[in-house]
Amino acid sequence: MLDVSSVRLTGRRALVTGAGQGIGEAIALGLAAFGADVAALDIDGDKAERTAARVAELGRGGAAFRVDVRQPDPLREALERAAGELGGVDVLVNNAGGARFAPLVRVEDERFDEQIALNLRSAFVAARWAAQRWIAGESGGSIVNVATTEGIRGCTGMAAYSAAKAGMINLTKTLSSELGPYGIRVNAVAPDYTPTPGLDRIDLQGRTPEEMMQRIERFIPLRRLGTPDDTAGAVVFLVSDLASWVTGQTLVVDGGSLACARVEGPLPFPPLR
Repeated sequence: MLDVSSVRLTGRRALVTGAGQGIGEAIALGLAAFGADVAALDIDGDKAERTAARVAELGRGGAAFRVDVRQPDPLREALERAAGELGGVDVLVNNAGGARFAPLVRVEDERFDEQIALNLRSAFVAARWAAQRWIAGESGGSIVNVATTEGIRGCTGMAAYSAAKAGMINLTKTLSSELGPYGIRVNAVAPDYTPTPGLDRIDLQGRTPEEMMQRIERFIPLRRLGTPDDTAGAVVFLVSDLASWVTGQTLVVDGGSLACARVEGPLPFPPLR
């Protein structure tokens, strides 16, 4: 019979990439709030330290590591150091990522490669590292990949980003099949529009992120934008014992947008010649 202990994460050790701010920070703090010790990995070392300090304020073990997840060797080294600091790892959250808004005809090969490395290859490298460790130790574990609804539906101006996130969703399904026999669960979450500092890096063709969000909000069935905690709650569920028979799934966190085929139209798009 289920009880409150099924959602507690006491004694578990989690590594979260891109944990310095936004959704990644909320995931790290959410896991800590339910009892997990958490290592925050981020390209911004100061922000990772801030998240780790907030984890410690919740009474959990926290650690911070600066790493650029686009670089496979440094990523593996950071994961190993983080696991050593926590005394092991039970949960891996591949959250690090980011989008660049540009029409297909203006996306250079280097930009495409950078988006794949950031949003897809980093998840592959980290998942492989965790799987090798868990299989060798016969311990099992849980991986959650943070995708996006742009990996499910088309999104004008984000061809490389959307392709990478679609790859992450398929990677989730494939790894769940490969790793299930070893007691390793692999799931994904796909949030929709959630205001975070990362939105400031996207060229919205003269509109501010606030203006864009106000326009989109009225097309969401629940009539509000997402919050980082909305996604964090989904992650806490997926890594807890409440989801012990859930693997290979992508949990959409979007206020009902995909279900109603939201029709606000494409993002602002520059005219092409």
